[in-house]
Amino acid sequence: MKNKYDSSVVFLYATGNENLLPLDFRRSIPYSTISTWRKADLGKYQGHEFRYHFDNALKSQQWYNEAKKLKQTLIALSRCWIALRSNITPALLKGRKDMELRKRVLLSIQNLSKHLKTEQVLKLFGINKAMYDQWILESKFTCFDSYTSLCVKRHPHQLQLKEIEKIRKALFNPKFDYWPIVAIQSHYLRKRRVMASLDSWYKYANLLGRKRKLVKKSMKTIGLQADYPNQYWHLDTTYYPMANGSFAYITVMMDNYSKMILGYYVGSTLRQSNVRRTITRSLKTISKHPLKTKSYLVADGGRENHNNEVDKFIELLRTHKIVKIRSLKDIKYSNSPIEAVHRTVKGRYLKNRKFFSIRELDRFLKFVVNDYNMLRPHYKHRPRTPYEVYFGKPLGFNVKNRLKKAHKMRVENNKCAKCIQCTGACLKSVK
Repeated sequence: MKNKYDSSVVFLYATGNENLLPLDFRRSIPYSTISTWRKADLGKYQGHEFRYHFDNALKSQQWYNEAKKLKQTLIALSRCWIALRSNITPALLKGRKDMELRKRVLLSIQNLSKHLKTEQVLKLFGINKAMYDQWILESKFTCFDSYTSLCVKRHPHQLQLKEIEKIRKALFNPKFDYWPIVAIQSHYLRKRRVMASLDSWYKYANLLGRKRKLVKKSMKTIGLQADYPNQYWHLDTTYYPMANGSFAYITVMMDNYSKMILGYYVGSTLRQSNVRRTITRSLKTISKHPLKTKSYLVADGGRENHNNEVDKFIELLRTHKIVKIRSLKDIKYSNSPIEAVHRTVKGRYLKNRKFFSIRELDRFLKFVVNDYNMLRPHYKHRPRTPYEVYFGKPLGFNVKNRLKKAHKMRVENNKCAKCIQCTGACLKSVK
């Protein structure tokens, strides 16, 4: 028996719209039957003139099928992109300074945004909304008066070119090779040369290429903290290799509260007398401090710190009462504050230097101690130096007020910049 087909199937073949039928169903129909349907003359049927009522429905169905195929294709492309995003997105973010690459990325996002929501497209690219908006602004407005190519009138809060130039000179000044960026920023804030936040300094240090090897940070623990100067002192000895293959032993004594180096001594051997001489030199500095009180001297368990010679010397002192205690034994705290000073001295000042004699090293350490105590602002007390904190020297200005005033003047000057792309009235600068 022959199969009987619905009139709608015959109609679709006769009008050339058989692609609306499923492929599997079309393959089940004999070719001879299909050929007969295609050759059929619909004009011989009564009422064929009313066939136009079905034309819109057929077009709608065709559009629906095409949209369905496009959706399936887009979903497949999205899945492929998600699978490869972990490799592609880092390359895009790493090359975000490449303006040509950024333009191509923006063009791709805008093209996909015609079919998907912008938030979905940004999620596919792994780019947040703030970065996308920033890229759009930077692509539209390029300013020659800005280091970051942002219009200074539209973005008046950015640093001026003259301020960035001062930052560049400071970052690459050999005088500050031993200083961290936070110390340089504090020093320039004190001298009223550049009134900018520490985040801005780090930002432009990265843009200018002043990079240092990153050190993996460990979990910080709260150590011994003094409430006032001369409450706790720290004493320790470290060694430094000389150019001739021998070692120099540097004994340092510091104040816990101010982080100031009170005294030091350099010897060619590790002796008990090194500690005694260091304490003697430190007492000369301590005698200038107005606060006379009992102090605790924290030292590790080394034999050079705990012996009859040192104990007898401390016991006979009459100018200042000292109680010597062992770290991690008499108290639960370690001697880490003095070890931090050793890292600073050896890692920043003595690094890549060669000394052929103890006298030569001692002469350079005089410069190191003076620079560390008197000139270099400490991170904990920024922008004050250890010397100012130890002796209670006032700073002489309010940091917040100085930064606030500088920020106000910067915005005023940026709004008055002679920008080719922007027009508008210029605000009067505030004196």
